[in-house]
Amino acid sequence: MSEALIFDKYGKRPGTSRRGSRESLFNRFLLVLVMCLILFLVGELVFHFIIAPRLTVRNIVIKSDLSLSKEEILAIAGTEENAFYYKIDPARIRDSLEHLPMVRKAAVEKIFPDALHITLYGRIPLSMLFFTTPDGTSIPMAIDDQGVVFEIGSALSEWDLPVITGIEFKKLEVGAKLPGKVQPILQDLHRLRQEEPGLFRLISELRLIPKAAGNLEILLYPVQFPVRLRLAGGLDPAVLRNAVVILDLLAKQQLLIRVRELDMRTGEVVYRMEED
Repeated sequence: MSEALIFDKYGKRPGTSRRGSRESLFNRFLLVLVMCLILFLVGELVFHFIIAPRLTVRNIVIKSDLSLSKEEILAIAGTEENAFYYKIDPARIRDSLEHLPMVRKAAVEKIFPDALHITLYGRIPLSMLFFTTPDGTSIPMAIDDQGVVFEIGSALSEWDLPVITGIEFKKLEVGAKLPGKVQPILQDLHRLRQEEPGLFRLISELRLIPKAAGNLEILLYPVQFPVRLRLAGGLDPAVLRNAVVILDLLAKQQLLIRVRELDMRTGEVVYRMEED
């Protein structure tokens, strides 16, 4: 039995017109999509080869508490004003600036279309050390709470700081760093300055004494008392406050002249007299 074919009054099978309309709509969509892609690619080429090479940094903002001029900072950063925007690498500039010993941290931000923001955070002196030259000259050095030497000689920005002794440097250079075993003491000293400034100002000298297994003891020399404190490798505010009370009491009883040292390494205070 043969299949019957049905045609409309125009001689076309039903549904053929609708399929043709859908195909035509899809072809127009593809054409529009291709045109958009071409326009996008042309725009990209125009931007990268014509517009981008003409974009330069005209607005450089530098925030810093360091004694460096804008020109010096840009020279260290390896860039300059009117540099091409897309050739500037913020990460490279940050690394270059942070290699400067006096810089603790650098933040670099590139802002489209023509701005560059640089912020420098300088190191803050925490303590001093002295380097002895072969001819016996003592040269002061400033370190921060990370143990980095960043200032040397008479140009130190601050002199009223505790002095750390018992550490020797083979050569005098900016950027040298104290050994890792000293870091806990530096962190204690940093916290004292922030939280107990009165105790911080009490310290004249911290003499570090190496012990077995790489541990350190501290001989703390107070500013206003002729008696040293022997500590077990740390600067505990409670221990220091207790020591100040004892020293005040000894001073009132006029006994300080007989006491050479207070041993605070254990929970009990041990007095060492001058004749010991």
